[in-house]
This record gives sequence, structure tokens and C-alpha cells, in this order.
Amino acid sequence: MEGRGTLTNGLFTRLERALANDWGRGRWSLNLEGQDPRGFLIDLVKALKGTGPDGTGKRIANRHRYVGLSPTLAWLLTSSDPSYPPAYDSIRSFARLWDASYRALDDRPYHYVSLGVGTGDKDQHIIDRLLPNHPDLFYVPVDISGQMLRLGTMEIMARMPGRVLPVELDFEEPSGIEALRRLLDDMLGDEPILFSLLGSSLANIDNEARFLKNLTSLLRQQDRLALEVATTDRLDQAAAQVAADERSSSRLYNEFVTSALGTYTDLTIDMNWLRFSGTVEEGKALRIEGHYINCSDRTIAMTLPNRETIPYRPGEHIQVLLGRKYLPEGLRRLLASCGLTEVMFESASGQPSGHEGQASYFGLGLMLLQHVPQPAAPATPLARVWGDPAPLPRKG
Repeated sequence: MEGRGTLTNGLFTRLERALANDWGRGRWSLNLEGQDPRGFLIDLVKALKGTGPDGTGKRIANRHRYVGLSPTLAWLLTSSDPSYPPAYDSIRSFARLWDASYRALDDRPYHYVSLGVGTGDKDQHIIDRLLPNHPDLFYVPVDISGQMLRLGTMEIMARMPGRVLPVELDFEEPSGIEALRRLLDDMLGDEPILFSLLGSSLANIDNEARFLKNLTSLLRQQDRLALEVATTDRLDQAAAQVAADERSSSRLYNEFVTSALGTYTDLTIDMNWLRFSGTVEEGKALRIEGHYINCSDRTIAMTLPNRETIPYRPGEHIQVLLGRKYLPEGLRRLLASCGLTEVMFESASGQPSGHEGQASYFGLGLMLLQHVPQPAAPATPLARVWGDPAPLPRKG
């Protein structure tokens, strides 16, 4: 065992030295892959086959929308598209929101773990603010997409050689959260960590409460979570329709929404078949869904990634998008129910980019959260009686 440890240490020491050379910068990246491709394929095929007995309920799940080179490039292009306000305004406003929020960290030295790296612009800004208090911080970007990790972290890896560990992992799965926590414990011990969930990550998840409850297992009392969301001051059907119409204004965004479907099936994508709709989640959010609809009069044989062929019938929907704009009070209730306590909330409302016709009641919010585990309730007398039975008398 001693020899094996020496060999392992020597391997990583030599690899780090090799990657630090000027000729290697920008070409090589070292990812820690914790994603099982078999599970990814099984879940993807299952979702595309639908939930109903007749194949209805087909969808591309959130975590599958970003995987692959085509979805990754489509998202990077969409993020800088002025005709898609949710992403464009988010990037423009983020520096101001973060600079107003990070003072709540009280100048403590935090390492930084980013859940869903996106373009990497926001992570760069956060790291710039954290570095003065912690020059030796480690940056752990986590994403299910290896291509997103590579393209979203290139600049930071060049600036911080030897202190960036990209992790390819599905953090929507409880097993992924558990594995990540164990990895961080072994790497960083008790040192505080700032986690982030930025952009529309929370809004895209179907069961947010279940996800957030799993996410709290990452957070210790000394840790913090930065959460960014799109917000609304109104919850009515008219506002929901405006939110849906906002999605259809960008050709690049429409290409992103359909790119995973085009990547993992043999469908020839027709943008005229894409429809967005908005509804109200009572007391919480405006819900936006995107559906790819077979607008032809014939059944199409659709081939799945496992080479199975299934019918895609006239008028049938495939869900390719789920998004939300949260009412701040509704979001707070959701977070509190999952054991998350608000430390700071900053918002940018109105029309931060001056888009003509953009709803003035839409905005952006950035929250700092913490999880304080509740102490276990003391055992009642009855519980003590039943939980601690008296020993049986000995015979004889």
C-alpha cells in the first residue's frame, strides 16, 4: 500500500507540473468524471418514450438539455443574444447584484463550488471578489456536460493553474450530491465553501422541492449557497403569456431549446413546430413550457439513442423546455420548507437592458442562503419506554 501511495502521489505531482508548462496551457484540461453514461442513456430513452400507455408525455429532461457539443454551443451563443432578455440581462446585471450581495459573506475565506458553469462569466466575477480574502481558494465547477465544463472554465483554469478541479456529474441526482459532498470533505475538510446555482438552473427543474431538500445535504453550517432566479411581481395568465412570448423572440434560443432533441433523435427539426405556453403555479411562479409538436398529418418513425424506433403521432407534444419566473414571496416559502434560510436578497427589476416591450414586472434576484440543521426533538416519555425495552428476566 505504501508503494502504491507513493506512485499515485508521484503521478499527480508530475501531471500538475506538466500541465503548468506554458506550452500546455489552453490545450489540456483535467476533468474528474463521476457520471455513469449508462444511467444517462437509460433516463434519456425512458423520457423520450413517454409516460402514458400510448407514448404521451414525451420530454427532454432538464439535465439532458445541455449535454453534447451542439446544445453546449447553442447555449453559449444564446447567452450573448440581446434578443433573448432572460439570459442577456442576467449576465449584464450579475456583477452589480453580486457586488451588493457578497459583503454578507463577512470577508470569510471561502472555496467556490459552481453547480452548472454556463459560460463561466459569472464564476469569474465571483472568484475575483473571493480571491483577496482567500488567495489559495480552490474552484470546483460541476456540470453534467463535459463540453460545458471545458468551454466555461478555460479562462479561469489559465488564471489559476493547479487550483481548478472540473467535475463532470449530474448534481440533480441524490447519489451525485452525496458523492460530491464526500469528495469535498476529503479535499477541503472543514473549510467553508460557497456553492452557487446561477442562471435558470432551479427554474428548469421539475420537482424543485425534492431537489432543494437533496441540495441541503451539501451545505454545512459554515457554507453558503448563492441562488439566482428570474422574478415576477405578477402571477396572472396575462403575465404568463408575456413570459412565454419572451422565449420565442430569439432564433438562437429556439435553436438551443430544440438542439438536444435534434442531437439524440433522428428528427429533422422544423422551428415552426416549436410552441411556448405560460401558466400560473399558484402563489409561487409563472411556469413556461416549450413543446415540439408534430404539425404534420402523418406518424413519424422516431429513432432513439438506443436505436429503438417509436411512433411520433400527428399533434403529439414533446416537452423540450421548462422554466419559471418566481414571485419572491413564493420562492421564500419554497426555500424555507426545504430548510434554507435567507442571508441576503438583492434584486434588479424593471427593464435593466432597455428592451422595447419587456414587461416592467419581470426582474432578477440573487439570494445568499444557508442551511442550519434543526436539532433533533427530545424523545418523549413514551418513545423512551418503547425505544429502551427492559431486559428479559433470566430463567432458572
